[in-house]
Amino acid sequence: MNPSIALRDLGLSPEEASLYLALLKLGGGRASALAAATGQKRTTVYPILKNLTKKGFVTMYFHKNRQYYYADKPERVARFYGNKLKNFESVISILENFEKKQFQTTGLRFIETLSELKKFYTEILAEYKNKSYFIIGSSRAWEELDPDFFIQYRKNRAKNKIKTRLLLTADSRGHSPTDARLRRTVKFLPKKYSFKSTIDIYKDKVLVVSPALSSLAVVIAVPAMVDVFRSVFEMLWDMN
Repeated sequence: MNPSIALRDLGLSPEEASLYLALLKLGGGRASALAAATGQKRTTVYPILKNLTKKGFVTMYFHKNRQYYYADKPERVARFYGNKLKNFESVISILENFEKKQFQTTGLRFIETLSELKKFYTEILAEYKNKSYFIIGSSRAWEELDPDFFIQYRKNRAKNKIKTRLLLTADSRGHSPTDARLRRTVKFLPKKYSFKSTIDIYKDKVLVVSPALSSLAVVIAVPAMVDVFRSVFEMLWDMN
């Protein structure tokens, strides 16, 4: 891997990474020498060096009332960040408990990434084994988030004997499998009702997946709202 890219992966800006690498080559020196070596202004170099010092990449010392800087050895930087990671890992269980309490208090949980969403669905496979839930949405948009994962998810859902009733957009017809072994009962909405979101309605929560949301998805676990979603689904099901 390119050293500059590796440094940026640790949280350095391109300017900080460039300055740290230059300081390693110089073996240390004053800000003016570093500015000359990198072609930057001295006034620009000072705040970058200050940030690098805070982040544990650079050490500043005085000699005859002048400031000198040297780059901390990569091994020392690795230990520094390794210790930070260990400290963070030691409080993960506490932080997760905070998250659970917040979910219990507000009834809302935001899913930011596709990997988080896939983890949610994987947990559903175990949680809803031998059960059922409802879906309103666009089969095409849902599947396109990660075709390999979601096509396999349907199969795994059927293996766990999870039944689903689905109200899908008209443009989902070509993307909605008809295999009875998937334990799906499907109805299609009129063409005038077109959207890309998907709503999974469970007994105790509702999952809203939409690329248009600021987060990829949101889990709603407010009993009154879950009841409304379930009632609306049943009404729409009977009307189609």
